[in-house]
Amino acid sequence: MLLAAALLTAAASPRPREKTVVVSPEVRVIVTEGNEVFLSARPLPGEGVTAFVKRLTDDPNARKEILGRDAKGTKGTLRRDVFFRVPYARLSPTYRKIAIEALFPDDTADAAGWTHRVAAPAGRPESLWRIAEWFAGDGRKYRDIREAGAIASLETEKGQLVRIPAALLTPVFRSAAVAAAPETPSLEFAEDDQGRYGIYRLQKGEALYSAVVVRFTGRVHAEDVNEKAAEIAKRSGIADVRSIPVGFPVKIAVDDLAPEFRPPGDPERVEEETARLESSQFANRVRAANLSGVTFVLDAGHGGRDTGANVEGVEEAREVYELACRVEALLTRHTKARVVRTVRGDGPCSIAAAGASPADWRGARVLTTPPYDLEDAVAGVNFRWYLANAVLRRVEKDGGSEERTVFLSLHADSLHPAIRGLMVYVPGEKFLQGTYGKTGEPYASRREVREAPQVSFSRQERLKAEGMSRDFAERIVAAFRAANLPLHDFQPIRRNVIRGGREWVPAILRYNRIPTRVLVEVCNLNNPEDRRLLVTPSYRDRVARALVSALVDFYGGKGKDVVRDPGALAGAP
Repeated sequence: MLLAAALLTAAASPRPREKTVVVSPEVRVIVTEGNEVFLSARPLPGEGVTAFVKRLTDDPNARKEILGRDAKGTKGTLRRDVFFRVPYARLSPTYRKIAIEALFPDDTADAAGWTHRVAAPAGRPESLWRIAEWFAGDGRKYRDIREAGAIASLETEKGQLVRIPAALLTPVFRSAAVAAAPETPSLEFAEDDQGRYGIYRLQKGEALYSAVVVRFTGRVHAEDVNEKAAEIAKRSGIADVRSIPVGFPVKIAVDDLAPEFRPPGDPERVEEETARLESSQFANRVRAANLSGVTFVLDAGHGGRDTGANVEGVEEAREVYELACRVEALLTRHTKARVVRTVRGDGPCSIAAAGASPADWRGARVLTTPPYDLEDAVAGVNFRWYLANAVLRRVEKDGGSEERTVFLSLHADSLHPAIRGLMVYVPGEKFLQGTYGKTGEPYASRREVREAPQVSFSRQERLKAEGMSRDFAERIVAAFRAANLPLHDFQPIRRNVIRGGREWVPAILRYNRIPTRVLVEVCNLNNPEDRRLLVTPSYRDRVARALVSALVDFYGGKGKDVVRDPGALAGAP
């Protein structure tokens, strides 16, 4: 969950008895010998004074303290070569979390609280008072921390574990603790003539496919899972994958492990953790009462001739089209959000009763100018992101902002049958490089393509896309969890697809310019339980409510209160 120790990098010429952690070219975290924490930041390209201060802190009175003499007469942009120090107490909750995760990469969290490992980064072990300041927001709460952990002394020792119960954590750390995945299983590492590998000892009731391949390698598609399970079984000396003794040492090649399971210091792990920390600077800070001023671009996957996944007669396109109708109806009835559909049929967007079909999903077209009839699935996907980019241009032309624009694409996956529940894909920064565009027909005849035929992203835009999208994805996962809806067991939020030995981001996220953009796989059609649920109107209703709840929460509201009306979909347009 947190940064690997390898990220603790000393900046050039640090002040005496200070430790500096470089988070990104624009952000560093500093801790002094007295365990005072500062964020040292420089402006982003073109960033003005007001935007710079607002990005770092929620305190409007912090401007002079942060900028010092530069606070006077600063109406333009700030110098890019100057770093400004912000005290921990002045930081926004997002940056407080960034600072702590950077300084203390060995900390862990779970739903019951946060476990801090005393690291003494600047030489002196942090006291319980400091720990209480950082995590509980008030040094005086050291008494509660001390009592909860039966800690003998106010002072600490390097390596000591200090537990902060969830009830004492400030909201940003409490949310992180609640959202934390179950405790990451530990792997042993060794090497043989085939190279380095990790060893996992199977627990009671665990299977090779789900507990090992899906969990540790990130593979989810049936052919990939089966192929990798066969390789692992052969290397581990497993004759029958259906009968593996408890505690059996299963060998997984390090190159096959997902980054978070690789050894500390592994380049892939460091790269992933660095990107996660850098992108987390761009969590949403915008508040919108009742989603006023928010544009929600809603995409129902596939459609027309493209049914998407089709398992035992359950067609992905049909179900997600109807689900999109429910989401639109809820947003229209309960919020002030403007809903823009990428795909729609000629008929009304009605809500299907049990056993009925949503109106005209087979006749759905991408609403470009002119519309595209979805004759080709690849072109259909490309037209959706071109359309999304055009929507964003119109929003900005009309005085709106990209921060108040959200894109969500609805799908139902077809994975290994052992997998079930929600998965959300976000655009991983490393996969957004380069320039892309389409030429010739049918593209040249669409206005949205002619207006902006090519797309590319700066590094800042790539990081912002991953950070904002992950923030929204976390709200979706939390909403599903609160509604007791099925979630992927191990990694419900993913920054890329892994399939057939390749890694990539779906095109609808890869080339989309809306910073907050996610692709939601609401379930796995190859799993019988998921498939049974998806064709149930009550389940689709619960999913729609969870998605709307997540969007409201993303903009600072209380989503569960907005969509609680049991008759919300009655008579929906």
